[in-house]
Amino acid sequence: MKRLYLLCLIAAVIGLLMGCSKLADKGDYVVKKTISSNTPEIYVVHEITAKDAKTKSLSYFLTNEDHDDVMIYHVNDRQLYNDLQVGERVTVRAFGYTMLSYPPQAVADEIIRYPK
Repeated sequence: MKRLYLLCLIAAVIGLLMGCSKLADKGDYVVKKTISSNTPEIYVVHEITAKDAKTKSLSYFLTNEDHDDVMIYHVNDRQLYNDLQVGERVTVRAFGYTMLSYPPQAVADEIIRYPK
């Protein structure tokens, strides 16, 4: 009986660890870059996997049940904009307010990049 309990406990811990590692793989990713009215913009989708960022289109994210996870950031630093890649993981801190458009828009105050 103790052996069965121990095996169930080990299986539960392994399952928990596997679930946590999948959460750690999620983040905010650049899925599109554009220049609109001479303003560089990046489209960032929050809490997706790197695989989803590389394989799914912006229209997919705008039409799925989590369409509120898409955000447009205006990038003032043209060099940084040019260096950013679609599929790159970032954390963006917005400056000021968020414009109530669809998708919402804000000016990027700081963009933190992650190693690939």
